[in-house]
Amino acid sequence: MFEEEFTKIVKEAINYNELNRYFLPSSEKFAAVSSHFDIKPDISAIESDKASKGGLKLSHAQRRMLILLVALWEGREADRIFQEGIGSIGKLIHSMDRNNRELVADLIITYPGWGN
Repeated sequence: MFEEEFTKIVKEAINYNELNRYFLPSSEKFAAVSSHFDIKPDISAIESDKASKGGLKLSHAQRRMLILLVALWEGREADRIFQEGIGSIGKLIHSMDRNNRELVADLIITYPGWGN
């Protein structure tokens, strides 16, 4: 049950923050995904945008959500790419609007990676 809810929330977080270009599959295939195992960060797209002249063109909230989502799949890659972490939970929450704070809470509650 949590896996289905987690997948729904991950997709909602990606869509709400307009981060679709940083996750695979893209476009219409993304809408059809039914498992979070079928979603993965597009590390090369993130690195490419980060290395571009203006860097990642994201708000603080979008950037924190991107770091959090990448870390859920590839924690070491998130550390390597962003080299900043998400900061304290207070910093994470403070940088976000109410909808993102609720998404973070829902991601934590439904995260299927917690122990059995």
